[in-house]
Amino acid sequence: MPNRGLLRRQMRRAWADTIRSAYLDQVISSERALQVHFTARLMDLFWEDGVKRRVFVEPKMQLDTGARVHPDLLICNARAIIGVVELKYRPKMPPRYAKDFATFESLAAHGTAIEIDNERYRGPDGGGGRYALSADPMYVWAGVYRSPTLEIPACWPKNFDMGQLLVLHAATNVDDEPEVVSVSGSRTTTL
Repeated sequence: MPNRGLLRRQMRRAWADTIRSAYLDQVISSERALQVHFTARLMDLFWEDGVKRRVFVEPKMQLDTGARVHPDLLICNARAIIGVVELKYRPKMPPRYAKDFATFESLAAHGTAIEIDNERYRGPDGGGGRYALSADPMYVWAGVYRSPTLEIPACWPKNFDMGQLLVLHAATNVDDEPEVVSVSGSRTTTL
């Protein structure tokens, strides 16, 4: 199973760049604004690295169980969904992540039957393009929240490989820059 090394590096860099530029410039005032700035930086990195990716923002997906999930971002290559991203913006409060990890667990458990459809597109391709969840997607939780940096989640989800999970932190402090950290498996890196 590939470890999605390039996508992992791009996610880390886009997160660090977003926090160190847009957040510190005080232009992020909501989760939607975080979504916009992070996605824009990520798309720039895809272009700079010469990789073709599609990013779907808040797609509605239905699991084979009938449950609906709405991740913040899906990253797709030409064939499949290779990344699922959940973002949180709570700079003055502790993070909440239970719902986000429930989404990851649902996708991991029921992901083979999930597809998103670009049917509302009305351009030259006619809106075709279905993307199923790949066998080895990367799950990313990224949050801006009040210090201290926490272990998120406190108990790792059971039904997917820890190598598939990337947690990105921006722990805010009064009168100081946020602590920007990445956690993948047992490896913690300051960004």
